[in-house]
Amino acid sequence: MFIARQLVLGFIMGIAAITPGLSGGALAATLGIYGPIIRALCSLTRTFKASVSYLLPLATGLALGILAFSRVMEWLMITSPSQVTLLFLGFVAGSLPALVREASSKGFRPRYLLATFLALLLMYRGAELLAWPQVAEGNFTALHYGYFGFIYAIGSVIPGISSSFILIHIGSFDDLLRAINTMYLPVLIPAGLGFTLGALLLVRAVEHMLAHHHGLTYFCILGFLLGSGLLIWPGLSGGTMFLVDTAIFLGGVALSAALLRLMSHRDGAIATR
Repeated sequence: MFIARQLVLGFIMGIAAITPGLSGGALAATLGIYGPIIRALCSLTRTFKASVSYLLPLATGLALGILAFSRVMEWLMITSPSQVTLLFLGFVAGSLPALVREASSKGFRPRYLLATFLALLLMYRGAELLAWPQVAEGNFTALHYGYFGFIYAIGSVIPGISSSFILIHIGSFDDLLRAINTMYLPVLIPAGLGFTLGALLLVRAVEHMLAHHHGLTYFCILGFLLGSGLLIWPGLSGGTMFLVDTAIFLGGVALSAALLRLMSHRDGAIATR
């Protein structure tokens, strides 16, 4: 049951990782598995068996989600981009109460709300900071793809920052999606190296923040999520499509509630060790 649950969660995180405006890290945070993932990554050398048993099914599901959904995402982003975004925004919205509970689990301070506001403002107004370099599509080098992989690591390790959104702005998202679909190694290898470097540089810093500033860190994550949601909110269509859009959004909320119930039984997870 535990392995199946981790596979499902990893699969959904993989879909989110290639969905513009969202991040696997954001979903991990709202589902309450973000902290355990960071701790497992940082304790690989100390508790190798326990960490691998927790991370491997998640990583497997993540890879399957990316590979299985990359072609579908390419099609959906052409035919129904607003509906895709609404589904996942509904998923995040439905999980926000759990994130707030996790953020307040070790106590609440009024200054945390200021941290949330500042993080929201940084996300809403600061997404342009990572949108470098701007070159003509198709003229990217291996160094560029390494940088794009680094950006993906930022969005994966720091929840609420949408790597896909930034890569769309740069003009490289379609390139990376095609590379995944065709397993084009000249793009995937430098992107993978950049991702690994970014993750290694960031994960320790995040672990320190969670260990010593748990509430502040999670309320910042909440601000990033809200800012990202405002940034990509596509709005609701008029007429009959209004009902369709509303149903899709509420479907995301219902899916998140179901997964949160699934996550309520965490025995055997590394978080309880």
